[in-house]
Amino acid sequence: MGVVMRLLYVLFVFLAVLLFFTGVVAQQLNLNSIGRFEGNLPSFWTKGHEPAGSTLSWATDESRSMGHSLKIMKDTTADSAAWISENMCDIWSPQISKNVDIKLGAYVKTEGVNTSPANDDERWYISYAFWDSGGAFIGETKLPIDQSVASSSGWVADTNDVGVTILPENAWTLIVKFVGGKYATGTVWADDFLFTGRSDWAGQDWNTQVGVPSGWYYWLPPIGGNDGELNCGYENTKVTNEAAHSGLNSLKFDLPFDRLQHDGFVGTHRFLLDSDIEEGDLLRLSVWIKASDLVPDSAALYPGQWSVGLTPLWFTGIDNHLGYSPVGPAIDYVFAFPAVTQFDWTQYTLDVQVPTGVDAKALEIRLHVYNVFTGTIYWDDLTVEKIGSATGVVNNQGLPATYQLANNFPNPFNPSTTIKYALPQSGQISLVIYNLLGQKVRSLVNSFVSAGNHEVTWDGRDENGQSVQSGVYIFRLQTGTTALVKKMMLIK
Repeated sequence: MGVVMRLLYVLFVFLAVLLFFTGVVAQQLNLNSIGRFEGNLPSFWTKGHEPAGSTLSWATDESRSMGHSLKIMKDTTADSAAWISENMCDIWSPQISKNVDIKLGAYVKTEGVNTSPANDDERWYISYAFWDSGGAFIGETKLPIDQSVASSSGWVADTNDVGVTILPENAWTLIVKFVGGKYATGTVWADDFLFTGRSDWAGQDWNTQVGVPSGWYYWLPPIGGNDGELNCGYENTKVTNEAAHSGLNSLKFDLPFDRLQHDGFVGTHRFLLDSDIEEGDLLRLSVWIKASDLVPDSAALYPGQWSVGLTPLWFTGIDNHLGYSPVGPAIDYVFAFPAVTQFDWTQYTLDVQVPTGVDAKALEIRLHVYNVFTGTIYWDDLTVEKIGSATGVVNNQGLPATYQLANNFPNPFNPSTTIKYALPQSGQISLVIYNLLGQKVRSLVNSFVSAGNHEVTWDGRDENGQSVQSGVYIFRLQTGTTALVKKMMLIK
């Protein structure tokens, strides 16, 4: 029996090692809660107070854009009812700027509300409150919702006046509230929140259109939606139950043929990689797409622009105040659609490598629609899997949208370094190392190269095989139409 047990143990170890090195065991990352569009709360918002006699809903019966609004229905209640945001100082800007005249507010619609309120308990209002980096309260701008009539004739902009909101110091926390006082009654919808500097950059207020569920955010034209407006066809973007690969909902982009050129995306919040994910590991990004009203010849006419794809971005963490600070390669990948006017749910995949030497601990994935794309696209079931370790990126269906030359890594280096580059189409390219005098040191690539992601290693030697001296060197990627240049440092 002992011999049999030992043999079984050896067999078990052998199979475990085999599975590990062949990548058969795929490790799912922490994306299960945000890879779909089944959430029942808008991103960045919570039901702060919902006392008996009130109902808060992420409503679809009324919306000004993106198919959803915040809704409060209430009778007289024991406490106020309120939608309350999370910290809106997030993702892009580490803080909200002082000494800037900030325009803020929202579009609201009322039905059957109490009129002529006598005190705060009878009022409907929206507020923006600010705190500094130490948690000290800076101030609040409170906007009363019009209660001169019981029902508005449509959506009404409720905004502050010029000069009302100018912060004396930078704010690191912004909380927005949509409130019905405890004696306020009726139904009110709020949508298209505004937060923008009237003349200078103020910072960000995220997901002002309240159109995507928890775990997602967006950047849509003209300026990310922060002015309460969307255009270029992205006003049609919404989470919908018209189609779904699984569950009930999907994300829909509906971009008309005559739209203005502009790209936009809906992306995941940054999420931490699992503890067993290490630099150099290979991850597979997968998403399901359904499309209609396509123009098949446009992909050839506008390569990298009439297209959709994924943009993975790497970060050192997920703290609110890291700002927009990606590390490693930041490449827009595009998918090659079939030459048809429509297709049913199809899975598109992209294999990417966790960058090395940059301390990447978090990942964000953007579902990206590029400048001139037109048609209707549904997205669903975004997943990320670890499929093993690799020395290079295996790119299946995703192609870079533009020519890219990444920073070498490591940098500084000794004795060798890796250079990654990406090509949206095949062609003759050269990748050459120069010294600071402009003298050619080493030609790394001079050939016809296929579209996709590539990498090459420089061992710190010149064309004659001699080790070069410490110093700063230039590497230059040259294609038929594009030249990209970066610097690197060799230290011995």
